[in-house]
Amino acid sequence: MGLLALSLSLHFIPGDSPVEGTKRFDLAGAITFVGGLVGLLLGLNKGHDWGWTSPAILLSLVLAVVLLCAFVLIEQRVSNPMLDLSLFQHRLFSAAAASAVLNYICVYSNVFLLPFYLIRGRGLGPAQAGLLLTAQPLIMAVVAPLSGAISDRIGSRLPTTLGMGILAAGLFLLSRLDPQSPLAEVTVALAITGLGTGVFVSPNSSALMGSAPTQQRGVAAGILATARLVGMVLGVGLAGAIFTTILSHGQATGRGLALFDGIHAGFLVASAVAVLGVVVSAVRE
Repeated sequence: MGLLALSLSLHFIPGDSPVEGTKRFDLAGAITFVGGLVGLLLGLNKGHDWGWTSPAILLSLVLAVVLLCAFVLIEQRVSNPMLDLSLFQHRLFSAAAASAVLNYICVYSNVFLLPFYLIRGRGLGPAQAGLLLTAQPLIMAVVAPLSGAISDRIGSRLPTTLGMGILAAGLFLLSRLDPQSPLAEVTVALAITGLGTGVFVSPNSSALMGSAPTQQRGVAAGILATARLVGMVLGVGLAGAIFTTILSHGQATGRGLALFDGIHAGFLVASAVAVLGVVVSAVRE
């Protein structure tokens, strides 16, 4: 597949004219951005193990905030920033980027939590769980092109708002799963989350790219990729922190359903994040 993609890219993607002069890599911006994300992820993942009020966790979270603030200040001052913040002066671009982060938080919260439910909670084997999990990407693959075509005619506001709303509903349904829930119910909830994500992604990506000036489309694509990365980090980190904290507390008190309590809480928070995405998408224009 990689070789096929490479050959098609060489054939269909037009070449760019060389840019005169040399541009210095924004090393300071890269270091502060990566350091901030690492500090944030470390704090979220180790908060329960080390204690949320432990000096190490507090230092990690404070350092993350300081480094990310420093990153913003650096990007405003360097001549060739890693992330061109001037693009965020456009309301549609800012809303689309924020919506993308919120969407990926929800998607990767699901990716993190559901295998625990299927394998540890329901006793399914990896092959069975993997087969069931394909419901979400399959629906996304079918819906995304259709949603993109529709958004080209009516704009991105309605599809993205609707998509995040459907995603919120699917995540809420997943939060209601218990040890006796039929696997068909799990499949339906997954299909709904896939439907919501499929309705959302193409119009949102198109809106983000279309709102950027032509000469900055490459930068816009990089920001979209960064939004995906940030959403992945926050989604896994947030879901992991909620799940492990509630699971450990329940096990310490002898509650037999602690695993499901943690999954329930994680999906509820993800659903709330999707509702926030509905609001952000609704006010984008």
